[in-house]
Amino acid sequence: MYTFEEIWGNQRLLLHLRMAVKNQKTSHAYLFIGGAGAGKRMIAKTFAKYLLCTSQQEEPCGICDSCRVFGSGNHPDVIHVTSQKKTLGVDEIRRQILETVDIKPYHYDKKIYILHQAHTMTVQAQNALLKTLEEPPAYAVFLLLAENSDAFLPTILSRTVTLKISPLTEEEIRMYLIQKGLAAKEEAAFFAAYGQGRIGHALELIEDEAFRQMREDILAQMSRLSAMRLSEALLLAKEWEIFKNDSRFLDIIGLWYRDLLAAKSLRDEHFIIQKDKKELIYAAATEPAEVLAKKAAAVTKAKERLIQNANFRLTMEVMLMELKENGNQ
Repeated sequence: MYTFEEIWGNQRLLLHLRMAVKNQKTSHAYLFIGGAGAGKRMIAKTFAKYLLCTSQQEEPCGICDSCRVFGSGNHPDVIHVTSQKKTLGVDEIRRQILETVDIKPYHYDKKIYILHQAHTMTVQAQNALLKTLEEPPAYAVFLLLAENSDAFLPTILSRTVTLKISPLTEEEIRMYLIQKGLAAKEEAAFFAAYGQGRIGHALELIEDEAFRQMREDILAQMSRLSAMRLSEALLLAKEWEIFKNDSRFLDIIGLWYRDLLAAKSLRDEHFIIQKDKKELIYAAATEPAEVLAKKAAAVTKAKERLIQNANFRLTMEVMLMELKENGNQ
Protein backbone atom coordinates (compact mmCIF):
# COMPACT_ATOMS: atom_id res chain seq x y z
CA MET A 1 0.00 0.00 0.00
CA TYR A 2 1.15 3.52 -0.79
CA THR A 3 3.63 3.07 -3.62
CA PHE A 4 3.90 5.20 -6.75
CA GLU A 5 3.26 2.15 -8.94
CA GLU A 6 -0.19 1.76 -7.36
CA ILE A 7 -1.20 5.28 -8.39
CA TRP A 8 -2.82 5.57 -11.80
CA GLY A 9 -2.57 8.73 -13.85
CA ASN A 10 -0.76 11.98 -13.03
CA GLN A 11 2.55 10.41 -14.00
CA ARG A 12 4.29 13.74 -14.61
CA LEU A 13 3.36 14.91 -11.14
CA LEU A 14 4.63 11.68 -9.61
CA LEU A 15 7.87 11.93 -11.57
CA HIS A 16 8.35 15.47 -10.24
CA LEU A 17 8.03 14.20 -6.66
CA ARG A 18 10.35 11.24 -7.20
CA MET A 19 13.03 13.34 -8.86
CA ALA A 20 12.82 15.95 -6.11
CA VAL A 21 13.60 13.28 -3.53
CA LYS A 22 16.25 11.60 -5.67
CA ASN A 23 18.05 14.90 -6.30
CA GLN A 24 17.53 16.06 -2.70
CA LYS A 25 15.60 19.12 -3.86
CA THR A 26 12.33 18.70 -2.03
CA SER A 27 10.44 21.79 -0.95
CA HIS A 28 9.34 22.38 2.63
CA ALA A 29 5.71 22.84 1.52
CA TYR A 30 3.50 21.38 -1.22
CA LEU A 31 -0.07 22.27 -2.13
CA PHE A 32 -1.95 19.41 -3.81
CA ILE A 33 -5.00 20.70 -5.69
CA GLY A 34 -7.77 18.35 -6.83
CA GLY A 35 -11.49 17.75 -6.47
CA ALA A 36 -12.97 15.55 -3.77
CA GLY A 37 -11.94 11.96 -4.46
CA ALA A 38 -9.29 12.93 -7.02
CA GLY A 39 -6.55 11.04 -5.17
CA LYS A 40 -4.86 13.85 -3.21
CA ARG A 41 -4.66 11.85 -0.01
CA MET A 42 -3.23 8.77 -1.74
CA ILE A 43 -0.54 10.81 -3.50
CA ALA A 44 0.35 12.82 -0.39
CA LYS A 45 0.59 9.72 1.81
CA THR A 46 2.75 7.94 -0.75
CA PHE A 47 5.03 10.97 -0.97
CA ALA A 48 5.23 11.16 2.83
CA LYS A 49 6.07 7.47 3.03
CA TYR A 50 8.75 7.95 0.36
CA LEU A 51 10.29 10.92 2.19
CA LEU A 52 10.59 8.84 5.36
CA CYS A 53 11.75 5.59 3.72
CA THR A 54 15.35 4.75 4.63
CA SER A 55 16.06 2.42 1.70
CA GLN A 56 16.88 5.17 -0.84
CA GLN A 57 15.12 3.28 -3.64
CA GLU A 58 12.80 4.72 -6.31
CA GLU A 59 9.75 3.51 -4.40
CA PRO A 60 8.91 3.30 -0.71
CA CYS A 61 10.44 -0.10 0.06
CA GLY A 62 7.70 -1.27 2.40
CA ILE A 63 10.14 -3.24 4.57
CA CYS A 64 12.28 -0.70 6.42
CA ASP A 65 11.24 0.25 9.96
CA SER A 66 9.77 3.55 8.78
CA CYS A 67 7.66 1.94 6.03
CA ARG A 68 6.36 -0.74 8.39
CA VAL A 69 5.38 1.82 11.01
CA PHE A 70 3.81 3.99 8.30
CA GLY A 71 1.72 1.03 7.18
CA SER A 72 0.28 0.72 10.68
CA GLY A 73 -1.11 4.25 10.42
CA ASN A 74 0.71 5.38 13.57
CA HIS A 75 3.95 6.88 12.29
CA PRO A 76 5.22 9.25 15.02
CA ASP A 77 6.67 11.69 12.50
CA VAL A 78 3.51 12.05 10.38
CA ILE A 79 0.93 14.44 11.78
CA HIS A 80 -2.52 14.62 10.20
CA VAL A 81 -3.97 18.09 10.72
CA THR A 82 -7.77 17.95 10.74
CA SER A 83 -10.78 19.72 12.19
CA GLN A 84 -14.13 18.55 13.51
CA LYS A 85 -15.64 21.82 12.29
CA LYS A 86 -16.44 23.04 8.79
CA THR A 87 -13.31 25.19 8.80
CA LEU A 88 -9.71 24.64 9.82
CA GLY A 89 -9.30 27.38 12.38
CA VAL A 90 -6.43 29.12 14.11
CA ASP A 91 -6.84 26.98 17.24
CA GLU A 92 -6.27 23.78 15.25
CA ILE A 93 -3.21 25.26 13.53
CA ARG A 94 -1.73 26.38 16.84
CA ARG A 95 -2.43 23.13 18.67
CA GLN A 96 -1.58 20.66 15.91
CA ILE A 97 1.29 22.51 14.21
CA LEU A 98 2.73 25.53 15.99
CA GLU A 99 2.97 23.85 19.39
CA THR A 100 4.72 20.77 17.97
CA VAL A 101 6.76 21.91 14.97
CA ASP A 102 9.84 22.79 17.03
CA ILE A 103 9.96 19.29 18.50
CA LYS A 104 12.44 17.34 16.39
CA PRO A 105 11.42 14.11 14.64
CA TYR A 106 11.24 11.14 16.97
CA HIS A 107 13.07 8.60 14.85
CA TYR A 108 13.72 9.88 11.34
CA ASP A 109 15.09 12.96 9.60
CA LYS A 110 11.72 14.35 8.48
CA LYS A 111 8.59 15.47 10.26
CA ILE A 112 5.62 15.65 7.94
CA TYR A 113 2.39 17.55 8.45
CA ILE A 114 -0.53 16.60 6.19
CA LEU A 115 -3.22 19.30 6.26
CA HIS A 116 -6.53 17.78 5.16
CA GLN A 117 -9.20 20.10 3.71
CA ALA A 118 -6.60 22.87 3.73
CA HIS A 119 -8.85 25.05 1.56
CA THR A 120 -11.10 25.47 4.60
CA MET A 121 -8.39 27.28 6.58
CA THR A 122 -9.58 30.62 7.85
CA VAL A 123 -7.60 33.76 7.10
CA GLN A 124 -6.49 33.84 10.74
CA ALA A 125 -5.31 30.24 10.52
CA GLN A 126 -3.36 30.95 7.34
CA ASN A 127 -1.69 33.96 8.92
CA ALA A 128 -0.77 31.85 11.95
CA LEU A 129 0.79 29.22 9.67
CA LEU A 130 2.58 31.75 7.50
CA LYS A 131 5.58 32.44 9.75
CA THR A 132 6.31 28.71 10.01
CA LEU A 133 6.14 28.38 6.22
CA GLU A 134 8.49 31.35 5.91
CA GLU A 135 11.04 29.98 8.40
CA PRO A 136 10.41 26.24 8.76
CA PRO A 137 12.69 23.90 10.68
CA ALA A 138 14.94 22.02 8.25
CA TYR A 139 13.21 18.72 9.01
CA ALA A 140 9.60 19.94 8.55
CA VAL A 141 7.57 19.24 5.40
CA PHE A 142 4.01 20.48 4.95
CA LEU A 143 1.59 18.78 2.55
CA LEU A 144 -1.58 20.82 2.06
CA LEU A 145 -4.52 19.00 0.46
CA ALA A 146 -7.13 21.29 -1.08
CA GLU A 147 -9.95 21.24 -3.61
CA ASN A 148 -8.96 24.61 -5.04
CA SER A 149 -6.42 27.38 -4.56
CA ASP A 150 -8.89 30.28 -4.48
CA ALA A 151 -9.22 30.27 -0.69
CA PHE A 152 -5.50 30.77 -0.01
CA LEU A 153 -3.72 34.01 0.70
CA PRO A 154 -1.16 34.98 -1.96
CA THR A 155 1.53 34.77 0.72
CA ILE A 156 0.65 31.11 1.38
CA LEU A 157 0.65 30.28 -2.34
CA SER A 158 4.02 31.94 -2.84
CA ARG A 159 5.59 29.67 -0.21
CA THR A 160 4.27 26.36 -1.50
CA VAL A 161 4.87 24.26 -4.59
CA THR A 162 1.43 23.91 -6.18
CA LEU A 163 0.72 20.57 -7.87
CA LYS A 164 -2.60 20.10 -9.67
CA ILE A 165 -4.02 16.59 -9.75
CA SER A 166 -5.75 15.84 -13.05
CA PRO A 167 -8.92 13.73 -13.19
CA LEU A 168 -8.50 10.26 -14.68
CA THR A 169 -10.36 9.15 -17.77
CA GLU A 170 -13.25 6.74 -17.37
CA GLU A 171 -11.17 4.08 -19.10
CA GLU A 172 -8.26 4.56 -16.68
CA ILE A 173 -10.56 4.16 -13.68
CA ARG A 174 -12.35 1.19 -15.25
CA MET A 175 -9.08 -0.62 -15.94
CA TYR A 176 -7.80 0.13 -12.44
CA LEU A 177 -10.92 -1.34 -10.83
CA ILE A 178 -10.76 -4.46 -13.01
CA GLN A 179 -7.03 -5.08 -12.63
CA LYS A 180 -7.20 -4.62 -8.86
CA GLY A 181 -10.14 -7.03 -8.69
CA LEU A 182 -12.36 -4.38 -7.10
CA ALA A 183 -15.26 -4.71 -9.53
CA ALA A 184 -16.43 -7.00 -12.32
CA LYS A 185 -15.94 -5.76 -15.88
CA GLU A 186 -19.42 -4.35 -16.50
CA GLU A 187 -19.90 -3.06 -12.96
CA ALA A 188 -16.52 -1.30 -13.22
CA ALA A 189 -17.81 0.68 -16.19
CA PHE A 190 -20.61 2.12 -14.06
CA PHE A 191 -18.40 3.09 -11.13
CA ALA A 192 -15.81 4.58 -13.50
CA ALA A 193 -18.45 6.75 -15.14
CA TYR A 194 -20.09 7.72 -11.88
CA GLY A 195 -16.70 8.61 -10.39
CA GLN A 196 -16.40 11.44 -12.95
CA GLY A 197 -12.61 11.20 -13.12
CA ARG A 198 -12.18 10.96 -9.35
CA ILE A 199 -10.76 7.56 -8.53
CA GLY A 200 -11.17 8.08 -4.80
CA HIS A 201 -14.87 8.75 -5.33
CA ALA A 202 -15.24 5.56 -7.37
CA LEU A 203 -13.48 3.53 -4.66
CA GLU A 204 -15.71 5.00 -1.95
CA LEU A 205 -18.84 4.07 -3.90
CA ILE A 206 -17.66 0.50 -4.44
CA GLU A 207 -17.27 0.07 -0.68
CA ASP A 208 -20.54 1.86 0.12
CA GLU A 209 -23.13 -0.88 0.62
CA ALA A 210 -25.84 1.71 1.29
CA PHE A 211 -25.20 3.29 -2.11
CA ARG A 212 -25.29 -0.11 -3.83
CA GLN A 213 -28.61 -0.95 -2.18
CA MET A 214 -30.05 2.48 -2.98
CA ARG A 215 -29.12 2.02 -6.62
CA GLU A 216 -30.71 -1.45 -6.78
CA ASP A 217 -33.92 -0.22 -5.16
CA ILE A 218 -34.26 2.88 -7.34
CA LEU A 219 -33.54 1.08 -10.60
CA ALA A 220 -36.14 -1.54 -9.69
CA GLN A 221 -38.67 1.23 -9.04
CA MET A 222 -37.83 3.10 -12.23
CA SER A 223 -38.16 -0.05 -14.32
CA ARG A 224 -41.74 -0.40 -13.02
CA LEU A 225 -42.70 3.28 -13.17
CA SER A 226 -44.32 3.19 -16.61
CA ALA A 227 -46.69 0.44 -15.49
CA MET A 228 -47.70 2.24 -12.27
CA ARG A 229 -50.87 4.27 -11.85
CA LEU A 230 -50.18 7.93 -11.09
CA SER A 231 -51.46 7.54 -7.53
CA GLU A 232 -49.08 4.63 -6.99
CA ALA A 233 -46.15 6.52 -8.51
CA LEU A 234 -46.72 9.53 -6.24
CA LEU A 235 -46.24 7.30 -3.18
CA LEU A 236 -42.59 7.08 -4.19
CA ALA A 237 -42.15 10.75 -3.23
CA LYS A 238 -42.84 9.84 0.40
CA GLU A 239 -40.66 6.73 0.21
CA TRP A 240 -37.76 8.76 -1.20
CA GLU A 241 -37.73 11.13 1.75
CA ILE A 242 -35.04 8.91 3.27
CA PHE A 243 -32.80 10.22 0.47
CA LYS A 244 -33.58 13.85 1.22
CA ASN A 245 -29.97 14.60 2.17
CA ASP A 246 -28.38 12.34 -0.43
CA SER A 247 -28.44 13.93 -3.89
CA ARG A 248 -26.96 10.77 -5.41
CA PHE A 249 -30.39 9.18 -5.76
CA LEU A 250 -31.38 11.78 -8.38
CA ASP A 251 -28.08 11.14 -10.16
CA ILE A 252 -29.09 7.48 -10.37
CA ILE A 253 -32.51 8.39 -11.81
CA GLY A 254 -30.93 10.81 -14.28
CA LEU A 255 -28.44 8.18 -15.37
CA TRP A 256 -31.30 5.70 -15.83
CA TYR A 257 -33.01 7.94 -18.37
CA ARG A 258 -29.72 8.81 -20.01
CA ASP A 259 -29.06 5.10 -20.58
CA LEU A 260 -32.62 4.47 -21.80
CA LEU A 261 -32.13 7.25 -24.33
CA ALA A 262 -28.79 5.79 -25.43
CA ALA A 263 -30.32 2.33 -25.80
CA LYS A 264 -33.25 3.68 -27.81
CA SER A 265 -31.44 6.17 -30.03
CA LEU A 266 -27.96 4.72 -30.55
CA ARG A 267 -28.70 0.98 -30.31
CA ASP A 268 -25.12 0.32 -29.24
CA GLU A 269 -24.35 -0.92 -25.74
CA HIS A 270 -20.98 0.85 -25.90
CA PHE A 271 -22.86 4.08 -25.12
CA ILE A 272 -24.67 2.63 -22.10
CA ILE A 273 -22.93 3.58 -18.86
CA GLN A 274 -24.65 1.03 -16.63
CA LYS A 275 -23.59 -2.00 -18.62
CA ASP A 276 -24.18 -4.24 -15.63
CA LYS A 277 -27.89 -3.37 -16.00
CA LYS A 278 -28.12 -3.45 -19.79
CA GLU A 279 -30.80 -6.17 -19.92
CA LEU A 280 -33.02 -4.13 -17.61
CA ILE A 281 -32.32 -0.98 -19.64
CA TYR A 282 -33.09 -2.53 -23.02
CA ALA A 283 -36.30 -4.03 -21.65
CA ALA A 284 -37.42 -0.62 -20.35
CA ALA A 285 -36.40 1.42 -23.41
CA THR A 286 -39.78 1.12 -25.11
CA GLU A 287 -40.81 4.78 -25.39
CA PRO A 288 -39.84 7.16 -28.20
CA ALA A 289 -36.52 8.96 -27.84
CA GLU A 290 -38.21 12.37 -27.60
CA VAL A 291 -40.28 11.16 -24.64
CA LEU A 292 -37.21 9.81 -22.86
CA ALA A 293 -35.41 13.11 -23.47
CA LYS A 294 -38.27 14.99 -21.80
CA LYS A 295 -38.12 12.64 -18.82
CA ALA A 296 -34.37 13.19 -18.47
CA ALA A 297 -35.03 16.94 -18.55
CA ALA A 298 -37.63 16.57 -15.78
CA VAL A 299 -35.02 14.94 -13.53
CA THR A 300 -32.53 17.71 -14.26
CA LYS A 301 -35.18 20.30 -13.42
CA ALA A 302 -35.89 18.57 -10.11
CA LYS A 303 -32.19 18.69 -9.23
CA GLU A 304 -32.13 22.42 -9.93
CA ARG A 305 -35.19 22.99 -7.75
CA LEU A 306 -33.61 21.18 -4.81
CA ILE A 307 -30.41 23.20 -5.18
CA GLN A 308 -32.64 26.27 -4.80
CA ASN A 309 -34.01 24.76 -1.54
CA ALA A 310 -37.42 23.84 -2.90
CA ASN A 311 -39.60 21.56 -0.77
CA PHE A 312 -38.31 18.01 -1.27
CA ARG A 313 -41.60 16.11 -1.17
CA LEU A 314 -43.34 18.57 -3.49
CA THR A 315 -40.41 18.58 -5.92
CA MET A 316 -40.47 14.79 -6.11
CA GLU A 317 -44.23 14.74 -6.68
CA VAL A 318 -43.93 17.28 -9.50
CA MET A 319 -41.10 15.29 -11.07
CA LEU A 320 -43.06 12.04 -10.87
CA MET A 321 -46.12 13.68 -12.43
CA GLU A 322 -43.94 14.94 -15.28
CA LEU A 323 -42.42 11.49 -15.73
CA LYS A 324 -45.89 9.96 -15.92
CA GLU A 325 -47.32 12.76 -18.06
CA ASN A 326 -44.60 12.29 -20.66
CA GLY A 327 -45.07 8.55 -20.78
CA ASN A 328 -47.73 5.92 -20.30
CA GLN A 329 -50.53 6.93 -17.96
